[in-house]
Amino acid sequence: MATYKHTTGKRLHFIHIPRTGGRFIHENLLSNGFEREHNTAGTIEGSDIIHLHRELYEKHLDVEGITHIAVIRNPIDRFISASIFFKRMYGDDIQEAMEDPIMFGTMIQNFPLPDIYTTPSWLRPQSDFLTEDTHIWRFEDGFKEEFGDWMSEILGVPFTVSDVPYKKLTTDETNKLTRSAKLIDNIRQFWREDIEQFYPELATQFG
Repeated sequence: MATYKHTTGKRLHFIHIPRTGGRFIHENLLSNGFEREHNTAGTIEGSDIIHLHRELYEKHLDVEGITHIAVIRNPIDRFISASIFFKRMYGDDIQEAMEDPIMFGTMIQNFPLPDIYTTPSWLRPQSDFLTEDTHIWRFEDGFKEEFGDWMSEILGVPFTVSDVPYKKLTTDETNKLTRSAKLIDNIRQFWREDIEQFYPELATQFG
């Protein structure tokens, strides 16, 4: 999470939910005249500053009364994207284990700490990051002209989306788990709250 200030004085709180295009959006904020107001390196209360959830950013950042924006993502796609970290920790041969419901939960709950609600923040439900006043964009709607128009309207300043370079991870971002039916079902059950709230079209098979 970070607060930004535009050259016009307009302030913005960008709620960076992990694996939702945040690095790309950060660079576009900079290219549109916004500057980050504080250092995002390190952790606060066990959570990465760059990915603070609602309880912590309301407690530690100056966000009251300013515009909040966030990008949400289909929980299945979001987890598959994040699975690069599981393969890095547990090894490449974990597909079968992650397809087992018990093993799936166990591996998540022990990665990388017994308490999944500390680090990494991307294991939290996306709803934990948002307030009722947060302006929400869906990752699936892309980051082209429509996103720029949306940002411009919300912020009251011109916002143009550019294909800017952004910092890459040291982990191989192509080494992901395979989308099998069993794995997808485990993901859907584990992040059921997000699916029911934001992606109900994925909840048709819930009992």
